[in-house]
Amino acid sequence: MYTVSMSKVVTIYDAKTNLSKYIKEAKSGSPVYIGSYGEQEVVLMAAKPKKIKIKFGTASGKLVYKNIGSEDVDPDIQEMFYGENWNKT
Repeated sequence: MYTVSMSKVVTIYDAKTNLSKYIKEAKSGSPVYIGSYGEQEVVLMAAKPKKIKIKFGTASGKLVYKNIGSEDVDPDIQEMFYGENWNKT
């Protein structure tokens, strides 16, 4: 169970009516306690942003690429990629 030093509880109706105000308050670092009859039921507090670590090169050496020559590919496909003069050098 959590111990609360500052136990101001707002009603659910008040929280619904003034949600943007309480979100700003929670984002500033002050949790907002929501409940009924003076009893805390939930706490509205700011979420911590999750840091994503990107590791480059993790697939290095794991992918196999078969290099096929242009003569093995359908001429219509080659034309779509390289234009009408793809075979003329």
